[in-house]
Amino acid sequence: MTFRIDARRGGRGCGPALLSGLLTLTACTSTPTVVESSATAVTVRYDGIANDLDDATEVARKACAARGKTAQLRNASNQGLGEHYGHFNCI
Repeated sequence: MTFRIDARRGGRGCGPALLSGLLTLTACTSTPTVVESSATAVTVRYDGIANDLDDATEVARKACAARGKTAQLRNASNQGLGEHYGHFNCI
């Protein structure tokens, strides 16, 4: 995919629309999601905009509870806009 800025307009006016579109796309796909799961650990991806670490923790609790265990936050990482991860131990 190639994006081209119109040189006649000086590229003005495109930035806010592009940013708004990216944020809207991120918000539409913002449900915290289990991306890795084992008997001892769960990793949950969340967007950090519409959902936060508390929302990811709730998803991890449910995933660990399915195995009769409790979720315990090990660490959280920020990989950029809309890419946050909560890493949980199931104990």
